[in-house]
Amino acid sequence: MAFERETLQSLLDRTYSNYMSLLKPLDKTPRYNLMKVLAYTEGGDVHQLLGDLSFLSGQIFPDTASGEYLRAHWSDRVPPLYASAATGKAIQSGVPGSSVPKGLVYSSESGKRYYTSRSYTIGETGSAEVWVTAEESGTESNLDAGSRLSVVSALTAGLDSSAKVSESGIAGGVDSETDEEYLARVQTALRNTTRYGKPGDFSAWAADSSSEVTKAFEIPNFGVFGSLLIQCIHGNQIDGIEQVHDLAKIQSYIEQYAPCVIFTVATPELVEIKPSIHLFEGEDTVSNRNLVLQRLKVYLNAKAEPGCTITQATLQSAITDGVTISKAMLSLPGGEVSTTVLQYPVLGEVSWS
Repeated sequence: MAFERETLQSLLDRTYSNYMSLLKPLDKTPRYNLMKVLAYTEGGDVHQLLGDLSFLSGQIFPDTASGEYLRAHWSDRVPPLYASAATGKAIQSGVPGSSVPKGLVYSSESGKRYYTSRSYTIGETGSAEVWVTAEESGTESNLDAGSRLSVVSALTAGLDSSAKVSESGIAGGVDSETDEEYLARVQTALRNTTRYGKPGDFSAWAADSSSEVTKAFEIPNFGVFGSLLIQCIHGNQIDGIEQVHDLAKIQSYIEQYAPCVIFTVATPELVEIKPSIHLFEGEDTVSNRNLVLQRLKVYLNAKAEPGCTITQATLQSAITDGVTISKAMLSLPGGEVSTTVLQYPVLGEVSWS
């Protein structure tokens, strides 16, 4: 709901219609209570005004403001993060010496379009790596390595009508942050009004740099020079974790605000946790299996970080409650999963027995 003031004429027409519908002066035998009609009409108008005032009073505070008003009030202190387009390399084949023109348009099997921003020349091997950018922003334009692309613009002589995505894939496309994600950053800024490089400041700067960064971890004393390592991830354990691709953008953003500190921005290798779970007779149902998966994801979302150790004992205690799931047997290869500061644990395939 957005507040919008009605014109005077609109208010007059609406009030007149209210009176006419309640008084019914054109009826042959009109029967009405004049005071009741007046009360109904004026009460409706006051109710409308109080509703508008209630809505506007909620826009004063960040945690009750709607997305439009939240950004209007706080964008000068916490700039909103918007969607970005995916980029990557495609392998275009053709006759050696043929030209791949600027603005050549490709289409994926899902219908997403990509274009080249400069011209290329097919090499002696009969192919060339060309940089392409997604026409639309968002995660749906990301493509895995080996995906097929078709040329949909005018085809230049000597070029094949299709290409494939290179080994690095087409990545970096992210959706704009949600109202909840923006509110979380606003609340972080309100709780931490001064940033000068203290613990937590670098991860906050990383989250402010790009909508691709959902969460960042600070690892001090990394490497031979004892620099600060900032590990960035996209997503969460419940909906899915992805690596971050545009690390140069994040590095550049932090350098604008951070003091003279040696730091490195990276994205961790994702290490899958593959537990084997046995639910006892009477409790091994589809709903309970889904509940177990949900509890594992919630636990990892709260506890997982680069360089942590996840043991089968902690996971087993996380999925049992003594009521719905009274007992369960959970095992991990080796009894635990240990990660380095360059790795981040995520839930992989779960086997049931």
